[in-house]
Amino acid sequence: MNNEVTKVIEKFKEVKNILKNFSNKDEAIEYLVNETKLSKEDCSTAYDIIMKIESIEEE
Repeated sequence: MNNEVTKVIEKFKEVKNILKNFSNKDEAIEYLVNETKLSKEDCSTAYDIIMKIESIEEE
């Protein structure tokens, strides 16, 4: 796998560990909105991708 892609996946894993600490998806998305200043829709999409990152890596 490309070194840059590997770095991005590792960052996603770090973010995933942060997001797991929230009691539900909505709280985690609000955190992403506050941290990134992106829309709730964008953060919801990002959340879904980040939470699936391990299954993507296994394929």
